[in-house]
Amino acid sequence: MSLSNLHIMMNYLRGTYKVLEEEWQKSARSIGLTQAEQHVLWIVQLEQEATITRIASIGLWDVSTVMQVITRLKQKGYITLVKKDADRRVSYAVLTELGKEKFQESKEFSYKLYDYLENYSQLSNENSEFLEKLMEFHRDLNKHFHGTEFIDWAEKTAKTLKKGS
Repeated sequence: MSLSNLHIMMNYLRGTYKVLEEEWQKSARSIGLTQAEQHVLWIVQLEQEATITRIASIGLWDVSTVMQVITRLKQKGYITLVKKDADRRVSYAVLTELGKEKFQESKEFSYKLYDYLENYSQLSNENSEFLEKLMEFHRDLNKHFHGTEFIDWAEKTAKTLKKGS
């Protein structure tokens, strides 16, 4: 790859990510959360219960970051930590009723970036498979860098969301 192509790719990807990140932050702020808090809320809802380590793995964070976010969500009354009798050493994050309500509220936001991609995909017959191929590319890219477990989780929970809508 030439240096000029690398330069363009890095800047285009960063620009795209900035749009997504800003929309995600705006979505979270609109319901009184940070982006990380909203992400943890979704992970815990989709897992039903999750260890701190599991949340860190899925969210691509350090455990210490997850602990900070969990602490804030507990203070806001959205998450509780429970222990199972079988192993009292492990804590599981579970949404409270208030957390489940906040999760439902967070589903109402739409993303202009995704809308743009859907519209672009439908503009002409040439682009009809664009979104599908883009998702396939991102799947392969993330599998390479984050592993099969990350991909399996994303696809399994996507099916859960599809059933629920």
